[in-house]
Amino acid sequence: MVEVLAEYSRQSYRKIDRLSTAARALQRLKSGETQPRAIKGERHSQRYRIADRFSSEDLAAIARRYQAGEQSTDLAKEHNIAKSTLLRLLIEQGVQTRQRGLTPEKEHEILRLRKQGLIIRDIAKRVGCSYDTARKFLLTTNR
Repeated sequence: MVEVLAEYSRQSYRKIDRLSTAARALQRLKSGETQPRAIKGERHSQRYRIADRFSSEDLAAIARRYQAGEQSTDLAKEHNIAKSTLLRLLIEQGVQTRQRGLTPEKEHEILRLRKQGLIIRDIAKRVGCSYDTARKFLLTTNR
């Protein structure tokens, strides 16, 4: 039966692995075992809260650096976590996160600089946003 399934589906091996895992679990239940046996070559990942990776002192230091003006992207890269995860940790620490995107002041500045004839790359540098953010804003306001 396994060979027949393999002939008809490219994802068959993943399905076969799932079926095999379920069959082994049923065998363990029938024999009275409660703990799953480790299978050679199989990796088990332990789930944990991301906050458990950092001590309270580490989180406080990250929060201080963020409040001092360091970018969340840089802090996230340094600690090998996603930016969204870093922002969530900061919120859990009671830190007021900075506004994402363009503020009305930055939008006004982008429009003013564009009327002066500056290119988007220079505008983005002066305003302190990414090239794509400035470009997308200008595209939406030109319509």
